[in-house]
Amino acid sequence: MQRWNLLVKEFTHHFPYTLVGSLIAMAAAWGFGVQYLDHGHSEALFVQSRALFHFFHPLHLCLSAIATTSLFWRYDRHLIRAVVVGALGSAIPCGMSDYFFPYIGGKLLGQAMELHICLLEHPQLFLTFLGLGIVAGFWVEERMVGSHLFSHGAHVFVSSAASLLYLMSFGFASWMTDVRMMVPAFLVIVLAVWIPCCLSDIVVPTATVRLPQADSCHHQHPA
Repeated sequence: MQRWNLLVKEFTHHFPYTLVGSLIAMAAAWGFGVQYLDHGHSEALFVQSRALFHFFHPLHLCLSAIATTSLFWRYDRHLIRAVVVGALGSAIPCGMSDYFFPYIGGKLLGQAMELHICLLEHPQLFLTFLGLGIVAGFWVEERMVGSHLFSHGAHVFVSSAASLLYLMSFGFASWMTDVRMMVPAFLVIVLAVWIPCCLSDIVVPTATVRLPQADSCHHQHPA
């Protein structure tokens, strides 16, 4: 029951972030993309989208690691457990959010999607930003009030941007010019952000903390 209360308490903050972050990211991506498409520069859009994806995906990974590590550290001050939870609780959900959900969503909508996994293609970039996020998670939880909520809000927006850029880069840029595809694309992004980010920022850290530690740390660090 205590663990369930922790999950419910943190989970209630998430859905508004998801909707707002996804809407803002989609509007920004559409404004960015149509400038290229209106002038017939689809190949340039493809190149720029991939470049931006490889900026937003590592940034997403870093922010996810900050949010996951800081929330775990708030409730459980075990260093090794915090590092493991921060790493696995960020790397797996980020892969789901930025690669697999957009890929599967695009496939279900009839698009010719390409599966691109940065952990395999660019491991140094991936692991560097993951490590930075874990270290930053410890730092911000000690020095910033409400650090989890701040990093979580930024995480949701960047996650939305990364998922959209994946669609634009690897097979589903048509949502920007086909009105019928905009709502389905938005639903794909909401699911790609909501489910994995809940796992990363909320479910993993609150499900893995040791409850006596969680109780004592909760009194010291009220949300």
